[in-house]
Amino acid sequence: MTLPSLTQVILGPPGTGKTSTLLSLIEDELESGTEPENIGFFTFTRKAVKEGKQRAINKFNISDRSLPFFRTLHSLAFRQLGLTRESVVGHADIKDLNEKLNIRLTGRTTSDDGHLFGMTHDDRLAFIENLARMRNVPLKQQWHEVEDAVGWFELERFARGLRLFKKDRLLVDYTDMLCKFLNEGDVPSLDVMFVDEAQDLSPLQWAVVRKLAEKAKKIYVAGDDDQAIYKWAGADVDYLIDNSKNAMVLKQSYRVPSAVHELAIQCIGQVRSRIYKEWTPRKEEGLVRWEPTIELVNMEKGNWLVLARTNYLLEDIDEYCRNEGWFFEVKGRPSISEAKVRAVIFWERLRNGEIVTLTECANILKYIKVNNPKKLDLLDSTLLLQYQDLKSHFPDLPDGYWYDVFTLLNPSEISYIRAMLRRGEKITKQPRIRLSTIHAAKGGEATNVVLLTDITTRVYKNYQQNPDDENRVFYVGITRTKENLYLIEPKSTRCYQL
Repeated sequence: MTLPSLTQVILGPPGTGKTSTLLSLIEDELESGTEPENIGFFTFTRKAVKEGKQRAINKFNISDRSLPFFRTLHSLAFRQLGLTRESVVGHADIKDLNEKLNIRLTGRTTSDDGHLFGMTHDDRLAFIENLARMRNVPLKQQWHEVEDAVGWFELERFARGLRLFKKDRLLVDYTDMLCKFLNEGDVPSLDVMFVDEAQDLSPLQWAVVRKLAEKAKKIYVAGDDDQAIYKWAGADVDYLIDNSKNAMVLKQSYRVPSAVHELAIQCIGQVRSRIYKEWTPRKEEGLVRWEPTIELVNMEKGNWLVLARTNYLLEDIDEYCRNEGWFFEVKGRPSISEAKVRAVIFWERLRNGEIVTLTECANILKYIKVNNPKKLDLLDSTLLLQYQDLKSHFPDLPDGYWYDVFTLLNPSEISYIRAMLRRGEKITKQPRIRLSTIHAAKGGEATNVVLLTDITTRVYKNYQQNPDDENRVFYVGITRTKENLYLIEPKSTRCYQL
């Protein structure tokens, strides 16, 4: 089944402002008198939905309630089916399911590595069972396609156990929501609907889009087949390709410089099944440079994104950044916790005679050895304390620099924080260096990008069998670059070839 003929597909190469184009079209609709409640904006992530909502609210001074159909597809199904939180599988239910089936699900449903082997064994069972439903294929077919991920009989047992568990407790999971919406959901009548990140939609999600389109007067679908890197998780990029015969292509990238653009075009040009599209880079030349090792890249200043194909390949980079005394984040978490940073800052404020809140004092005492630190819980939470005030409650409170008195803090962390402060790293701000897999960085960008070309044995095997998948992944990695791209030479022949 194809999308309705009135559908306008918009293809947005990297940095061309695909989502911004949709939001501008939404603004046009509002300015022309379309009622906010008759506009649908559906996308893959809550973040994108929130951005679209906020832009409409700010520009037209309308309330959040006026935009009931700015949602993810799962959220829409939840609303239109009249479900409650109690009817959706939650963490407590997963815990009960674990006990009932004698398994250990974590609830994690995806992997930053771009393959299901980044998950635990039991999470793979849940992922494969769910993937079969998202793709609308028999469970055995899906099992065959993922080769040696799990055994068939344990997968079949899990699927049967999960189905009976949900039936017995009258529960649905997120995929059930979409299935129920297709069968019995109340479809809203919309003047116009927008669908973003269409390259990431599964066959089941595309079916939901088609059902919504039946009652929509105008339809816009935006995506980029070249950035379809979630095929392993059920995304059906071929459906987008098949429905893009008269697509509008956004031509100008506001991110990618010309040298990086040239490499990106070489990379994506190897993909056999794609829509050919021309797009223009920024006027700036930018830089593409090969380096034997990351140690030869000067990362002492500026904004950096270090990309690897899998998390495993980032482990050495994590250690290197710590040894250099650089402040960074990995998997969205800073290299030193905010609590520890605040303890250092507020201890030094106490020593300098400043006043500190009781909450900050409690945080400080996590890292200083004193008798009965829980005494603070008995004090008025609004209290402001100086060093002597705290000393009166804890006579054994030491005096000295934080790195001398924080005896409950790991010595390696003390050394790391001191190294960062010596380097002038702004540890109270967002980390200026981000370590990420390519999949986790999709949608992101940075002035400077370091891209590792090594890949694991399993990924290399897939690269040999399905080169299109890996070409798209590395195309996404390359095009995160706003100015300078540093490519790290592989340590073995098992690598992505640029």
